[in-house]
Amino acid sequence: MSSSDNGRGAPEKTTLFAAVLGAAALFRPLYAFKENRVALGDPVTLFAAGVPWGAAFIAALLVAAALLAFGAQRPPIRWAKIVTGLALVIALVATLGVAGRLAVHGEEFGRVTPSSGFWLVLLAGFIIVQGSLRGADAPEALKILVGLVPFVVVVGLLLTGRLDSLAPVQEYYNRESRFASELGAHVRLAGAAVSGATVLGVPLGVFAYRRRKAERPVFALINGIQTIPSLALFGLMIAPLAFLSREFPVLRSLGIRGIGNAPALIALTLYALLPIVRNAYTSLAVIRGSVVDAGKGMGMSRGQMLRYIEIPIAVPIILSGIRVSTVQAVGNTAVAALIGAGGLGAFVFQGLGQGAPDLVVMGVIPIVLLSVFVDRGLAIVIRVLTPKGLKEAPL
Repeated sequence: MSSSDNGRGAPEKTTLFAAVLGAAALFRPLYAFKENRVALGDPVTLFAAGVPWGAAFIAALLVAAALLAFGAQRPPIRWAKIVTGLALVIALVATLGVAGRLAVHGEEFGRVTPSSGFWLVLLAGFIIVQGSLRGADAPEALKILVGLVPFVVVVGLLLTGRLDSLAPVQEYYNRESRFASELGAHVRLAGAAVSGATVLGVPLGVFAYRRRKAERPVFALINGIQTIPSLALFGLMIAPLAFLSREFPVLRSLGIRGIGNAPALIALTLYALLPIVRNAYTSLAVIRGSVVDAGKGMGMSRGQMLRYIEIPIAVPIILSGIRVSTVQAVGNTAVAALIGAGGLGAFVFQGLGQGAPDLVVMGVIPIVLLSVFVDRGLAIVIRVLTPKGLKEAPL
């Protein structure tokens, strides 16, 4: 919606929707108090959680966001909405910690876990912040730093022990040493898969562009791989690799077996190929023939054409494909735990098997955060490497 529309009194719909969503969620259970790990828990709203100031403050922030949605969307109003959204997220997490300490007081195994209302209010705050940041007139680096404020605050609360009563945090403390090893395995497996896909995908995309007869079969094969469900593809790797490891002991000595890292790495690499191959192909296809002819007319050699024209245009586009593949790989690596490759998915599936949703959350949240940080970090790299004339598209 344009600024002129808002100036005539029309509300900014994204912020208004988020404020209404958050207000409605306040009447849903925000927390569940549990006497122990296996208890179902007693759901309570924020008003009944013993934190009346928190309920009043969060409600006031939602009212403020709704009122700001009716203001003319000038820079001060946009930044006021951003601050309101950030305050909403931080206050919600802070009241969760306070409610948890009140709930588990005197309970040796007591804990508190977020419920549906908590996640909906959190979503409302995220919508307010991100929606306002996209329209704010500020450097992209500043927008990214502002978006990281809630993460920094949450980390601070965790380090000071104010969130120790949360069920996912207690699950983490029970598996602290294993968590570090599984996180490392997750990062290594996803990184190796994307690296392998880059080594294979970039030349394959260039080949598909240079040899037009190869374009159709190359993309038919890679698109076909994407249609296979991830769990099925992991399973398809088991039988052939198990056979090869039996027939060739040297492969078994190298760690190539039917289960473990080898089948997971192959499957993840295949899944990561499509965005990289597609963008490598596109990076050459977008270069107009007139640009190439102009370079030749200026007397550029093949090396100069590559250095001054093709590489500056191709690298940001290829990196965009690597960015997409990396985010996908971080998520897909969770499934690799089912075939013994480890990673954060081990906690997710262990929690599903034990009927322990808090353990599932403990595994899922790091995967989400890792995806966000990888996405934003690569976005900054792409922005830096993109020539000035091509920096029109937002991160």
